[in-house]
Amino acid sequence: MRAPIVMLLIGALAAGGVTAALAQDTSRVRVSDSARKADSVRAKSADTLSSTDRLLQVSRENRVQLQPLSRCGVTPLLPGGSRMVFDRDSIDWAPAQSIGELLAQVAGIYLHRSDWIGMPEMPNLFGRGAASVEYVLDCVPYRPVGPDSVAVEPTVAMEFLESVEVERSPGMVRVFLFTRRHDRQSPRTKIGASQGDRGATRYFGSFERRYPGGMGLSVGADYVGLNPAPDGTGGGNTPSGWLQLSYAPSARFGVQAQMLTQLYDRNTLLAETTHDTLLRRFKGTRTDQQFRVSWHQRADGLGTSLDMFAARTSWTSDSTPKDVGFGQFGLIAARRAPTWSGQLSAWHFTRTTSLDTRLDLGWAPAARIAGSLQLVGQRHAGDRTSRWATARLGITLPAGFNIGGLISDGQRVQSPTLSSDSAQRFTDASVTTGFNSRILAVDAGYTSNEGWRPQAFQEFVAIGGLAPLSRTEWLTVHARLTPLNWLTLETHYQNPLAGALPDGVPPTHFLSTATIRSHFLRNFPSGIFDLKLQGVFENWSAGIGGRNAQGTAIPLPAATFFRSIIQFQIGPFIAYYDRINLGATRTGYIPRYPIQVAGTTFGIRWEFSN
Repeated sequence: MRAPIVMLLIGALAAGGVTAALAQDTSRVRVSDSARKADSVRAKSADTLSSTDRLLQVSRENRVQLQPLSRCGVTPLLPGGSRMVFDRDSIDWAPAQSIGELLAQVAGIYLHRSDWIGMPEMPNLFGRGAASVEYVLDCVPYRPVGPDSVAVEPTVAMEFLESVEVERSPGMVRVFLFTRRHDRQSPRTKIGASQGDRGATRYFGSFERRYPGGMGLSVGADYVGLNPAPDGTGGGNTPSGWLQLSYAPSARFGVQAQMLTQLYDRNTLLAETTHDTLLRRFKGTRTDQQFRVSWHQRADGLGTSLDMFAARTSWTSDSTPKDVGFGQFGLIAARRAPTWSGQLSAWHFTRTTSLDTRLDLGWAPAARIAGSLQLVGQRHAGDRTSRWATARLGITLPAGFNIGGLISDGQRVQSPTLSSDSAQRFTDASVTTGFNSRILAVDAGYTSNEGWRPQAFQEFVAIGGLAPLSRTEWLTVHARLTPLNWLTLETHYQNPLAGALPDGVPPTHFLSTATIRSHFLRNFPSGIFDLKLQGVFENWSAGIGGRNAQGTAIPLPAATFFRSIIQFQIGPFIAYYDRINLGATRTGYIPRYPIQVAGTTFGIRWEFSN
């Protein structure tokens, strides 16, 4: 339904560029028809020269670097391995078409997903359930709103993001989403389109411009659509838009306003007030608005910084009141020195959580040792509180070895929006050890998690709940082997060592990839060409997928999935072919929710300056 709207936005961006180019040509060469006939060679030379001048001008402007608005806070000092960072190149070449698939590469996370592209994808860490993952968008907490009051589905278009950073702890993961920042004088445009089975469709376009005076403009549109399955279930579309305005007259000061809008229309064959045994109609619009004022003492990332925020998140639909949402007001004060960092953040939410404070301290007294401490205090409606502390320590040993430890202790209300949810006491700990070299990298971790009462994902109607957990102990292994520069073998593995088997995640879970990536430098010395051939293997053992409304266990059958990806790049142009579930496995990631069989998508992405 909304695909034409998104296509019109993308078309308007392209048409605007073409129109501007044509107008520039017309202004440069104004000759009469008789003059063209009299000296056509001269006219062609003038036109060729004009095009060359414009190309050289873009090349010159692309080398002029302008200062974008600095990232909020300061870069924290953390022990090695505390955060996984997916930069723009990693996102473009990862075996992922969504943030959920990107997070599935983190050891300990199992992705709850139904159907295929554009359908719900909810990460679950060690069976902790819906509230085991938190999101932060440009330093502003990204919280549940609307019909799902327990968890946030990570549906922000990855093309709007510059990086995704995952901060891991034994019982919870925080995901930091940072939108793109343009730092060149020449504008940047990105377009893309893909198609696939069952009418799987995606279109996106973005335009970013920064002016020498400090003004910046970013606008983007994204559309994902999927037809219902042959049995008449699933299907939907999710258009989204992004608008950002900024003013950064210097590297030390700036202001920014941005808006992100996502429109959901899922399970379109169901009436809006009707649910079946598996699905519910999900229709509405989520809007996130932010305003930020930023000051940094220095331009190199050191020194003191201060960021102030005012934000609002809202949900509108035909079946809910128009005023569903909440405001957010926050302050982040930070200081970074060569050997230590400190950051204090305080947030007030107009609903549910009146105060959320965090103090992050980091210390690296020597090149081979680093530690950090995080203190969190929250006050929720109903006289409920959350308080916990997390301490980390990492040591780099000679010959490429390393060891680290983490302990988190306190109490936490996992779903403050549910008035019946009370604080749970926990003490979680983990120890990791590893070896890292150019050819081989191995990280093994032992995690001990306190007992927990996890919340089920509201999106999946058939799973009525998850059984409480006793203390569980987990083994995780991540290994990467690069015997040749163009060949990489990588695997993630997790397995419980002690305690009851958790609901919602399989006991044993493998996710492995074999990747061939080559620039063919002998044939393309400039590095303009890039090719990736990748096979993905995922396997898990039988477990318990959850409980029905009566509390009876729902078995999760063992399953094996194969996926193949071909992707190549010529300069700024990327084309890809992605095929999932090659073995035609009908068993899905969640009991009773089958996954798409042998689904194929193919498309292009093109980023350029104009």
